[in-house]
Amino acid sequence: MQKEFLIETRSVTDEKGNLLNLKYYLIEEESVQTRAPLYRICIKKSSAGRPGVEEAESTPPVSGSEASARKMLRQLIRNAVTPVCLLEIVDDMMTKEDMQVS
Repeated sequence: MQKEFLIETRSVTDEKGNLLNLKYYLIEEESVQTRAPLYRICIKKSSAGRPGVEEAESTPPVSGSEASARKMLRQLIRNAVTPVCLLEIVDDMMTKEDMQVS
């Protein structure tokens, strides 16, 4: 089972001056093997100039800890990350985190 929580909505302007609406979600799902919660992140983008057209991207599970997933999501929100670069940025964040642990 999957639960989707809207955490924040932001409006930003792109390099061409178009108004973009960004919605940031925390998604909780159950691990098939352990039944423990896993957390993913999803970003949905829509443009004021193209209503009804939405671009979205979500990550694979980023953490088994809600607090860790929310911390990562806060950084993405603060930096107005869009769906197109979500996976690359999350990969960089997780790689950096792994390097700090080792």
